[in-house]
Amino acid sequence: MKKCFMYFVMLLTMAFGASVTVSAQSKAVQKDAKKRVKELKKEGWTLLGSTSTLEFALTKYRNYIAEDEENRIELIGIAVGSNPKIGRENAIMNGITSYASRAKAQVVGKMKSVMSSDASTAMDEEIDKFGAAYESGVNTKISGLVKQHFVLVRDKDGKKEFNVFMSIDEKLAKKAREEAAREARKKAALKDLSEQVEDFIGEPVEEY
Repeated sequence: MKKCFMYFVMLLTMAFGASVTVSAQSKAVQKDAKKRVKELKKEGWTLLGSTSTLEFALTKYRNYIAEDEENRIELIGIAVGSNPKIGRENAIMNGITSYASRAKAQVVGKMKSVMSSDASTAMDEEIDKFGAAYESGVNTKISGLVKQHFVLVRDKDGKKEFNVFMSIDEKLAKKAREEAAREARKKAALKDLSEQVEDFIGEPVEEY
């Protein structure tokens, strides 16, 4: 009976500790979001098509990312236009294209860095060929994995600028990158770099 009581107390202590940690984290996120909202408003940004406040939307977004920072990756997209629907869609594509471009640059850069200084031009060309196919594949495959949270808009030079806040799950994104790499490898002769490619693909894409 005593052991059961001690075990119960231990569970309560752990739960309380976790609650305090989460609460502190949430307050830190809320404080940071409030500061960022002031900056955004000063820059002329407002929420597009939402009944909530900018502070609520940003705080909710930041908390969502903070709940699983290893797997929930922030994506930001920007576009300029006059039509809200088209502007938002272009901003989303901008965020996806930016992610795919960074994925390519990261992998290609590391592939070339492991090559010896006397590597042939032909190998360089194969790596570039792989990189182009890989970027295209990533761009296509992560489109359906991106989660849109909210969109900001502001007037700019007679038009409107759209800023969309999105996220992507790294576990799903990794699978998409691996699939894109498998397809891209069919279009390039990488030879001895095959094993390194798998390692590089598995690394999360570096942020901006």
